Amino acid sequence: MRRTIGFTLIGIGAFMLAGFVLARYYIAPTLIGAPTDFYQVTRLRADGASYFDAGRLTPRTGATVTATNTIRADVKAQEDGVAVWDSTTVIEDTANGVTIELQKQRLAFDRRTARLTNCCGAAVENDKSVRQSGIGLFWPVEVEKKGLQLFDTGTRRAWPITFAGEERRNGVRTYRFVQSVPDTKIPSELPAVPPELLGLPKGGAPVQVDRYQRSDSTYWIDPRTGAPIDQQRHVVSTLRPQQGGAGSLVVADLDLRMTPESRMSLLAKSDDGAAKIRLLETIVPLTFLGAGLFALAAGLALTTGSGRLPRHRGALGGSAAPASR
Repeated sequence: MRRTIGFTLIGIGAFMLAGFVLARYYIAPTLIGAPTDFYQVTRLRADGASYFDAGRLTPRTGATVTATNTIRADVKAQEDGVAVWDSTTVIEDTANGVTIELQKQRLAFDRRTARLTNCCGAAVENDKSVRQSGIGLFWPVEVEKKGLQLFDTGTRRAWPITFAGEERRNGVRTYRFVQSVPDTKIPSELPAVPPELLGLPKGGAPVQVDRYQRSDSTYWIDPRTGAPIDQQRHVVSTLRPQQGGAGSLVVADLDLRMTPESRMSLLAKSDDGAAKIRLLETIVPLTFLGAGLFALAAGLALTTGSGRLPRHRGALGGSAAPASR
């Protein structure tokens, strides 16, 4: 009976140890990654902003501008290991009732490494010919202290983003990353504008223009989850004559900072994600490991110990009497 129980415990122990390996090295990496069913709204605000009010053909200064980003996952479009998110950003001056810009992006990316792919209808401003590369809205789960390529929707290409040290943000240790995008012409078709809008003499012929954009951005990433929990961006967009020469128009000069409400919401989500990652990577595997080792040790003790009854030493089980001589 002891041996039967022992072999049973050895079997249970082996099963638990296999469960440890499976949970730690297969289930955890499979489950930990970008959510495929995801919804999030974040907001950045720029005080003292400057922009051109296209509806009234007048520049505005000292305005309060908000950039509200909404992300919705497309569950039906996802593929094996690939998440698909739709992102919409509305930049507006609500006090004056002006929508400055509407930005749209559809991105598909590896759920764990965050690498962008060009499947599943990925597009920028509904243009599927844009080749997205690097990482986008989602960062690698196991973010490292090294540079990456971060895709910029404004210029429609990836630019280097550099690790700039550790910093506590909202009470959490974060990795700080910075990116500088130089003045870059944005592919677009724009109508000709009156020369006076470019600071040129009135009365001339309308001027064909190109749009240029530059930006400096800082991201604070929670290393426990790879999730951004804060962000700042300074974006400057201008119109310039296609033929070169003098004249320009500032379309937008925005020093955007994430609102406290959005920071707290992102931190709460990151805390929740960190707890789930710890459960999958540590608690569950160690539970299997501990139970497996205990069952295996108990089983070995029962099977290797003596299973024979002790020999009788006398009719009543007492010591045998010495032989008489």
